[in-house]
Amino acid sequence: MLRITNLMKSLLAPAADLRPAAAPATPVAPVVIWNLIRRCNLCCEHCYSIPADRDFPGELPTAEVFSTLDDLRTFGVPALILSGGEPLLRPDLFEIAARAKEIGIPYIGLSTNGTLIDAPMADRIAAAGFDYVGISLDGRPATHDRVRRMVGG
Repeated sequence: MLRITNLMKSLLAPAADLRPAAAPATPVAPVVIWNLIRRCNLCCEHCYSIPADRDFPGELPTAEVFSTLDDLRTFGVPALILSGGEPLLRPDLFEIAARAKEIGIPYIGLSTNGTLIDAPMADRIAAAGFDYVGISLDGRPATHDRVRRMVGG
């Protein structure tokens, strides 16, 4: 996996320690990748959830997400990756991340397709304090666009 953040940091500060933040060495519970939302602004050929850029019925409201976070903390989950669909389309995403940190889940990640990240969103993501932000790339631009089914995706 190519870690773009580390690559960019190494260009700015070659001598800096650029090791990524690590999840706990001996987890007592599984890492959880939580697809918070089915809605997505892409329709990637490899997606297993058959997403669309519309709201889907039955997704958990914020209060139930918070209750589930409490359960995950009780179970000792060492790392939580918020994913989707496209998690940046969920209006309460940053509240969810803040709550996960507040209750002491040690490691919080974000998995996004990256298409909604502009400078203000990047600042907001950084301010949220995610331990990891993953943006998938499917190859060179033409390949990536074909797989993501969006020119410039």
